[in-house]
Amino acid sequence: MKAQIRKKASLADSAAAARLALRTAGHAPPVPGAPGAQADLILGGGGFVDPGDRKTQHFAFARVDVAARRVGLTPTTFLPHGVAVDPLDASRVVAFEKIGPGAAEIDLARGRVTRGIRPAEGRWFYGHGAFSPDGKLLYSTETVNARESGVIGVRDAKTLAYLGEFPTFGENPHDCHLIEDGKVLVVTNGGGALGTDMRPCVTYVDVPGRRLLEKQELQSDRFNTGHLTLGGTDALVVVSAPRKGLTEHDLGAVSLRRGKDALRTMTEPAEVAARMHGEALSVEIHEPSGIAAVTHPNGGMVTFWSITELKLLKVLDLPRPRGLALTRDARRFILSYGETAELVLVDPGSLEPLPETRLSQSFLTGSHLFNWNRLIPNGAT
Repeated sequence: MKAQIRKKASLADSAAAARLALRTAGHAPPVPGAPGAQADLILGGGGFVDPGDRKTQHFAFARVDVAARRVGLTPTTFLPHGVAVDPLDASRVVAFEKIGPGAAEIDLARGRVTRGIRPAEGRWFYGHGAFSPDGKLLYSTETVNARESGVIGVRDAKTLAYLGEFPTFGENPHDCHLIEDGKVLVVTNGGGALGTDMRPCVTYVDVPGRRLLEKQELQSDRFNTGHLTLGGTDALVVVSAPRKGLTEHDLGAVSLRRGKDALRTMTEPAEVAARMHGEALSVEIHEPSGIAAVTHPNGGMVTFWSITELKLLKVLDLPRPRGLALTRDARRFILSYGETAELVLVDPGSLEPLPETRLSQSFLTGSHLFNWNRLIPNGAT
C-alpha cells in the first residue's frame, strides 16, 4: 500500500530533507554568496517528497544556475508561486503563495528565509507582486475573501509594514506587471464563478491616482484571466484557466492583443484549442521573433503564437510543461516540464528543445520560472 503523504513539516526538517533530496538527485550545492550578474539564475517554486521517509511533503524556493548546472533549495512553509526582486538589493527577493496566507522575504546570498509576510485580516495573497522601481514600496495581489474583491496591498519595502491598498477593479486578482516607470499596474482579475456578474478581466490601474484607466474582458465567459505578458509597446498575451465553477477537464485559452484592439481568444486551429484542457499556465514573449510561448500542462503541449499575425505557429508535445522564462541574452526560451521538472532551452528558430541543455530534476515544480538576471535593474547587484 502506498504511504500517505503528510502535508506539514518544520523548516528544520525541510532543510535536512532538501539536502538529502539534492544529494539523491546528484546535484552539487550552489556556490555560497551573492548570485553572479552574468549567469542565467532561474528561480521558482518547488515541492518534493522527503526521500528519507518517502511520505513527507516539503515546499521550497528553488534556484538553478543553468550554466554551472547547480541547484539550491530554500525551505518554505508554502509553495512559492510569483517572485519579486528588490531593485535596490538584488539578493533580496519576495515569494508569494498562489492562493493563501503565505509570503516570504528570501536572502539569495545566504539561501534562507529572513522574514515571513502575512496578509491583512480576512485576506489572502493571490500569487504575485512587484517592487516599485524606486525600491520604496512592495505591491501584492490580494483578495478580500468575504467579497472576492481584489486589492493591491501596499507595504513599505524595507520594513514590510502594511501601508494601505488600492482596488484592482475586479475580483480574485492574480498576476500583475508594472509598466510606464511604475505609474501603471496591469492586473489579471480572475472574476467570480460562472453565472455571476463578476466577470474576469484585465485592468490597467493608475498607481498614483488609484483609478481605473482601462478594462479588457475576454470574448467568452468560460475562461478566467490568469497570467499575462507584455511585448514591446502594444502586445498583450493573456492565458486562462476554466472559469471558477468549472473543472480542470474544461478548456482554458490563449488570448492575444495588438495595439488598442480587443483581446482576441484563439480558437483556431480547432484541434489545438480542443487540447487546452485545464489552465494555460505560463507565457513568455521572445521579442526578436515576435513569438509567444504558452504552456498547457494538462494538454501535454507548448503552443507558439505569432504576436504580429495573431496565429498559431507550432505545437510542441511534451509531458506536463509548466514554467517559461528567457535566457539573460533573450536568445532562447527556458522551459520546465515533466514529473521530475526537467529544465531545457528551446530555440526560437526551430521551436524545438536543445537536448544538450537539458537538466534533470531541477526541483522547479511550481507554475513559473523567473530569470533573476532579467529581473534585476542595472547596478542592482
